[in-house]
Amino acid sequence: MRLLLLLLLGFGLFACKEQVAAPALEYRYEYFPLSIGQERLFVVDSILFDPLGNRVQIDSTTTFIRELVVDTSRNASNGLEYRIERYERRSSTAPWVLKKVLSESRPSDQAQRFEDNFRLLKLVFPLKQGQSWNPLIYVDPLSKVDVKGEPLELFKGWEAQVKSIDQSWNQYPSTLEIQFSDYENAIELRRGTERYAANLGLVYRELSVLNTQCLTACLGQPWEKKAQAGFILKMRRI
Repeated sequence: MRLLLLLLLGFGLFACKEQVAAPALEYRYEYFPLSIGQERLFVVDSILFDPLGNRVQIDSTTTFIRELVVDTSRNASNGLEYRIERYERRSSTAPWVLKKVLSESRPSDQAQRFEDNFRLLKLVFPLKQGQSWNPLIYVDPLSKVDVKGEPLELFKGWEAQVKSIDQSWNQYPSTLEIQFSDYENAIELRRGTERYAANLGLVYRELSVLNTQCLTACLGQPWEKKAQAGFILKMRRI
């Protein structure tokens, strides 16, 4: 009888353990919120390097950007895509002009952005410190873009990594820092970072895509001095 009671008690304890639910994963979707009606305002400062024969022309521009999440649709995989209209203007008082339509999606384990025929894997959920992924799984890494008539391999060496999470930055109490590119050799630089704020999404992006053929004469010079083609872009939320 005692053995039977012990066996029953053992089975009871085992059953109780089986019923304990595993802790829920914190996916941290708040860093990439998506809903119809969202409005995002940015200002973008760009420096363009234009090779002109034996010299390089450097142009600086400022552009204001307004993104509106206006609708949803289903893609070929029946996933939900959010349609985004992007407006631009060159001054804070000029009228907005519709420049392009793009989309974003957030399947259970990813955040994606489809723009200019490139689908980039922006984030991977659940977010955690130090995790890394290939942001170009939907993109040919050898794809070229035209910058001032110069075809450049924009995506060369891209690899994304979470550098910090839940850290205060500027006026934002909780941000996520992603480095999505950090590639450099003697003639090429590809370096980019992004900041996302909780419940807001993207608040800052910086990207440098620069090429040079100036080697010995430019040894030790910063890229801003020796670049002969490409651009430096800084985009911040306002």
